[in-house]
Amino acid sequence: MTYQKNYSLSSSLTKRVWPTKQCWYHSKALFSRQKLVIAGHSIMERWETNYMKMLASIAAKKGGDILEIGFGLGIAAQYIQKYTSVKSHTVIEFHPDVIKYFNKMSKEKSLNMTLIKGLWENINTTLPTSSFDGILFDTYPLSAKQNKDYHFSFFKEAYRILKPNGVLTYYSDESKNFSRKHIKKLKNAGFKNITWKICKVRPPNQCDYWNKKTILAPIIRK
Repeated sequence: MTYQKNYSLSSSLTKRVWPTKQCWYHSKALFSRQKLVIAGHSIMERWETNYMKMLASIAAKKGGDILEIGFGLGIAAQYIQKYTSVKSHTVIEFHPDVIKYFNKMSKEKSLNMTLIKGLWENINTTLPTSSFDGILFDTYPLSAKQNKDYHFSFFKEAYRILKPNGVLTYYSDESKNFSRKHIKKLKNAGFKNITWKICKVRPPNQCDYWNKKTILAPIIRK
């Protein structure tokens, strides 16, 4: 998911060992009705459905060429596919089991998506400038160092690959308002049109990474 889960909310996870990238890649992805878990980390949970629906709407409502970074349980992807104005839907995904899940879902639900396999950090620089109308960034950090403010590292690349008037959204770790640091990072990347919506959510009491009743949904236009 987005950097994206803020594990600072759970003291029980502060001592958790983070696998190497190679270990992440080879760890089996465990899919259940309620969540996706890899290497002991909750990557995505079903309580996020309303939030994923909102992020998908922000990224895809005006159609065109959409980039989704991180597939997870495919919740956002299915909502993106509902917009008939979407011309193309490209997904970047790293984990082999999630890629198998992507292929299975695409076939069973007849979803029209293009998959790019690999880490977003290695792929984004190969994408043409001004090539997407909407971007939904919802990946998962692969180290404890990446976990903090992970999405900030993507802002400059997002600005580059967005078309003029294109929109960026992502899993935010803020419940109601952007922090000053968050706004500064967006502006330093070139963004000036910065707004948001608030999404109501109901995470379970045992959720490792979120314990509030709202999440901020960014609406960042180039």
